[in-house]
Amino acid sequence: MAGQQQLKNQLHMLTSEGFSVLDVLPEGTLAEKVISIVLGSTPAGFPPILSSLFNKLQQQIESLDVSTTKVVVFGGGTGLSNIIGGDSRRLGWVRNPFTGLKQVFPQVNSVVCVTDDGGSTGELQKDLPLIALGDLRHVLISSIRRENLIRAYDLDRAGARRCAVALHAIFNYRFISPPVSAAQVLQDTGAVLADLPEGLLACLTELAMLLYTDSRLSPTLYRPQCLGNLLLAAAIYKQLDPALTATQLLASHQVVRTATIRGLGELSACLGVRQNSVLPCTTTLSQLQMLYGNGVLVTSEYKSGKARRGYPIDRVMIEFSRNPFLQPEVVQLVQQADIILFAPGSLYTSIIPILQVPGLAEAIRKNATALKVLIANIWVQKGETDAARDAPDRKFYVSDLIRAYHRNIPGGVHGLFSHVVALDMNDIPGSILQRYAIEDKEPIYIDRNRVRALGFSSVEARIFANDQLQQRRVIQHDPDALARAIKGLWALQQAGYLKQS
Repeated sequence: MAGQQQLKNQLHMLTSEGFSVLDVLPEGTLAEKVISIVLGSTPAGFPPILSSLFNKLQQQIESLDVSTTKVVVFGGGTGLSNIIGGDSRRLGWVRNPFTGLKQVFPQVNSVVCVTDDGGSTGELQKDLPLIALGDLRHVLISSIRRENLIRAYDLDRAGARRCAVALHAIFNYRFISPPVSAAQVLQDTGAVLADLPEGLLACLTELAMLLYTDSRLSPTLYRPQCLGNLLLAAAIYKQLDPALTATQLLASHQVVRTATIRGLGELSACLGVRQNSVLPCTTTLSQLQMLYGNGVLVTSEYKSGKARRGYPIDRVMIEFSRNPFLQPEVVQLVQQADIILFAPGSLYTSIIPILQVPGLAEAIRKNATALKVLIANIWVQKGETDAARDAPDRKFYVSDLIRAYHRNIPGGVHGLFSHVVALDMNDIPGSILQRYAIEDKEPIYIDRNRVRALGFSSVEARIFANDQLQQRRVIQHDPDALARAIKGLWALQQAGYLKQS
């Protein structure tokens, strides 16, 4: 509480009536000015007294205790994974596995979309009556925290990092031909198994052996697979009666639901991830359906991603195998959340399917005290955001993103978020944008006036990964910068300085 009061006093001094010290910064709103200070992206050359004031504010926000602040993030695989702790499918993840929201907010929780039916996930669902596991696995690895590994397995910092590197290799390993044994498949991953603590290696070995000893799991080895998805499936099947057949499991939704949550929880504990910090939005089997402006209905997320209809998407629907079950664990997380975030990702295949689970959007609206933020996508996505519904020939803006959510989420978007955080495109070199244009990729620009007219505050910030820009000439969200920006917004709300538009 003392830290909050000091921060409030500092903000009052910086924004006192008359000339505000923060007016020297080029950013538009108070939130944008404060976030630029938090991120250290303010222009150079200010007098020492001003620099000292900015540094003090930055330090006060960085030192604000958020150890008990409960954060819930909704999203799909890549976008959610990236902001939680870096995109864990990328080879470069191992260089910095401990970053993002999980490092700033220890009590961060992910609610994952489970309608994906392509790749290894689609192959898995040909044999097992389970929800899509690929994005859960993706986010689970990104959620591994150094402190938890150190505490659980008595490692030092270097040992925790080596452990994360080995887990990255194991959970991302893919094969086409069936591995000959559990021991061999773990060796084939290229992971240094000696870097795994004894208890963790025993856990993974047991799950790998189940793939060979449980006759219900064995057929999955004869399809192209990601080992991480199979290990998660094995963790779930470990909770099930071995006598239950696939047909019986299809008819036993509650049994499978319980096994899914318990299996995910046990695997999380082995990986040093807090229980229930990664949850599916539902355990009910479902398929994505997209209705295009010309009346064509495409069923399956994989097929919709490949569709190039030349028409905007009109509606997104979820076809559930039965009455969808809203996870009580998810509802509890939402009710207790201090911060609720919507991760960037595929517009129609990440957030919207989650919020079409009956009762979930309303549960979010009922939490009237949480800071609620939509993190806008950076790039137009072919087949989804390359055509605005009301004017297919023009560019796609953040307001179009919001309208698409409003059309497809039961009850619309009001009460789901109050602020939209977007990348400040003025920070991106024109040469980079030109190169993307040559590759037929366009940014989604924020149209502040329209966003404000819809009832939301926009926040533009330098939240792209500068190292990726310099090394790979690509633009994506920086997990660390975004986490610090969210902490800046949280600090402003706690001090009573975060205003609606």
